[in-house]
Amino acid sequence: MVKIARCPECAGVMKYIPDTKSMVCKSCGLSLTRGELDSYWKKIKDQNVSDDDDFQRKKSRRKEWLDWYSKSKSEKERY
Repeated sequence: MVKIARCPECAGVMKYIPDTKSMVCKSCGLSLTRGELDSYWKKIKDQNVSDDDDFQRKKSRRKEWLDWYSKSKSEKERY
């Protein structure tokens, strides 16, 4: 199975150019070494994980607020 490298900018197919030892996007022309491409994708992945964590944290805070809001006045005072 051959794994196709994708461009981190436009998701186009990247082709290896042996003369320059770099990967070049066929769509937008972005040129990166294999190491730069790997670190670029790692940065994108880390950012997506961070965004998921923020989303879950906001979702949890909203649920806590809704739980508090649905309580009676006397329950809120004890909270």
